Amino acid sequence: MPIHRRSALHARNVRVHGRRTSVKLEPAFWGALEAAAAREGLTVNALCSRIHAGSAEYGLTAAIRVFLLAYGWSGRFDAALATGPADPLPGPAARDA
Repeated sequence: MPIHRRSALHARNVRVHGRRTSVKLEPAFWGALEAAAAREGLTVNALCSRIHAGSAEYGLTAAIRVFLLAYGWSGRFDAALATGPADPLPGPAARDA
């Protein structure tokens, strides 16, 4: 008998460049996306538009996940925006000693 599990993905609508689209992410990624947007003074929609603009050749969901990984890893907003799914992660930001 097959086991039926609920998906860990949660779908939400976002506006990318003014156009509504649905994105499915795990709750942890939604929380990280909201936190990154707030930290950068952006709405989630504006951040998704910036992410998409830098990685239009990739799917939005993959680009968001990679952005969040790069942003969390490096702490560098512009470097994270420039990181695509096929790129290596940027190095960590210099920390004050």
